[in-house]
Amino acid sequence: MSLIYNICFLIGMNKKVKQYVVSNYFKSFNSDNVFINMVCLLFIIAAIIICMYFLYRAISNALYMYRLKTDFYKLQDMGINVKNYNILYYKEIKKKYILNRLKLTKEVKGVTKSEFKNKNVIGFIPDNYIVIDIDKNDTLKSANFLIDKIPKDTVCEKTPNGYHYYFENDTGKPIHTYVQLKINNEVYAVDILGVDSVVTMSPSNIEGKNYYWINSIFTHTPAKLSENMWIVDLIKDTKPFNSKFNGFEFKINITGAFIIMDNIHIEDNFRFFIEKTREYSKKIKLLYGTIYVYDDNYYFMTRNSFCKYKNKKKILSELTEVIEKIQPVCIIDLSIIYSNYLIPGRIFQVKSCIICNEFKNYKNNDFFPNYVETKNVYKKTNYIIDDTVTIYNYDSMELKNKMYDMTLKNNTDKILIGPESIYITMLLSNYFNIPSVCNTMTYNPEYKNNTGNTGNTSSTINNNNKIQKDDNKKIMTNFMSLF
Repeated sequence: MSLIYNICFLIGMNKKVKQYVVSNYFKSFNSDNVFINMVCLLFIIAAIIICMYFLYRAISNALYMYRLKTDFYKLQDMGINVKNYNILYYKEIKKKYILNRLKLTKEVKGVTKSEFKNKNVIGFIPDNYIVIDIDKNDTLKSANFLIDKIPKDTVCEKTPNGYHYYFENDTGKPIHTYVQLKINNEVYAVDILGVDSVVTMSPSNIEGKNYYWINSIFTHTPAKLSENMWIVDLIKDTKPFNSKFNGFEFKINITGAFIIMDNIHIEDNFRFFIEKTREYSKKIKLLYGTIYVYDDNYYFMTRNSFCKYKNKKKILSELTEVIEKIQPVCIIDLSIIYSNYLIPGRIFQVKSCIICNEFKNYKNNDFFPNYVETKNVYKKTNYIIDDTVTIYNYDSMELKNKMYDMTLKNNTDKILIGPESIYITMLLSNYFNIPSVCNTMTYNPEYKNNTGNTGNTSSTINNNNKIQKDDNKKIMTNFMSLF
């Protein structure tokens, strides 16, 4: 009992409160047994540690938001076009996605300043500035040699993957955004962020990774672009990032399609068109994703791969309710399949799939058949593949690694591994008896490179990673030519 009394003393209770706690709540702990006393002590210490942890998290978050808000208004007072917004971070591809990007960059007449909205980061539209973003990228060459050309006293901040260098655009001409600059025919991990960018800046924190000033914007002045024309020379023969989308009309000749996109790369490209080209009519929240209603079609972007949802019944229940409500004319899946024998970038339609034995969430339920195929194919793409796609319960990177391991064990086997969205599309198609299309693109890390060498070297795999990202546009082009 004296042990409990002393603990109460340590946590600062007054005498009456201590006596009350000891008399009423710790009677069961009143024992001369050393073991019981030790268990009680450990229990109380654990409870105190947990409380202190949550208190620390609350205080840290409050201080973080205070710093964001303070810097937000200080930057506004300096005339910088600063914004407050939320960011989603995709760990699978180490990429940030800004929610409501269109609203951020949209000009509102008569509004000179925006308000702090208690979102998780701040950034700015570099309308009168540009930012050189030098990143660390395992698949691209480092552009650190450019740092020697950058004035040492310009505004600079450390980012989670590299550095931001700020310049004042005093040339009188707007500078747009250029990504992964090509210098002497080599692609480098360096971007120039201009008027059509939203730049995350200090003191933002994303997934525990901080942005912090080296040369603070509050104490240093951005170097003038007119005095650093070598930057303009870097981009004089390069098209801006957004120019590759110019003149591309996002329009398909079908209405009422329910389109599932369960791949982050594909989602990002489609969301760009939907949110950048023009406003979608409305959004429907589903699971942890969003259905964008655009041109009378329903684009379901999961933002979290189906394989990460443990409750498969809930997935199908919610999808069934939505499909019963909207009554689509067809269900379309856009995805990437991993193969050790198909040419990378090939577009085709899949008509059958089988669930891997490791997929226990499906195996233990009679509602989910092991094997499923589409009863109706809406229209052929390049061809219908007869091979059965195996669905594994992994994310895209794990799928690739799994397939790669299997090819090393037996290179003569034809391996075709697909995402869970294919299975769900076929299942829903058969359940509702409506047409479906599983429109996929192949990715093959084992495919031979241009020199004829097999693709099991790190350089070839990195090259194919880039091919995978670039060829996602093929799915969009092919998809929009389907109907």
